[in-house]
Amino acid sequence: MVRVAIGAADVVEPSGWKSLHEAEQEFASSRPGRRRSEFVAGRRALRAALRGVGWQADMSLLVGPRGQPAVPDGFTASLTHKDGLAIAIAAPRSAGRTLGIDCEVAGDRDRNSIAPKVLRATELERWQAGGARWPALLETFSTKEAIYKALHPHVPRYIGFEEAEVLADGQLRLHLRQQEGPFVLTRHLQWHGERLLVVVEARPSGG
Repeated sequence: MVRVAIGAADVVEPSGWKSLHEAEQEFASSRPGRRRSEFVAGRRALRAALRGVGWQADMSLLVGPRGQPAVPDGFTASLTHKDGLAIAIAAPRSAGRTLGIDCEVAGDRDRNSIAPKVLRATELERWQAGGARWPALLETFSTKEAIYKALHPHVPRYIGFEEAEVLADGQLRLHLRQQEGPFVLTRHLQWHGERLLVVVEARPSGG
């Protein structure tokens, strides 16, 4: 069972703070403006997602060494912030399954100049042949962000855009430079108006 929880990133009313663990409140108070509100909303979303899949403890959910949210043993979870929303996804962890989530907003302008940084050569050629559309590029960008988050428990290092590939049929392929794995990746992608949500599930091959 997978549960998704959503919270607004600008919610910083006292009622929002009170739902956090004391250690989370202390950490949030040390963050500047927008980062504070994102942390509060994010931890509210993360806590709700974990509660929805059976987590009942009262531990703090702070920040790991690479900025990822701390996740209780026995669960997998991921968190994203974008344009006033914090979105968390959580599930019981089994067979090594881990989740990554990313949210992006298309907006009223494109940023096609990032294409050479985000796309591998084959992806770039296919994207250009398809009309070089910004939403298509954004889907690949968001997918690779979600892949990084999903793989982090297995591959605790920075993963570059060139280390993952979205194939023409939507399947995902890894080109990890340190040969970690192999892993099986599954993508779930949805547009909600201008807002794109991508979830990637990763598990060791044979798990």
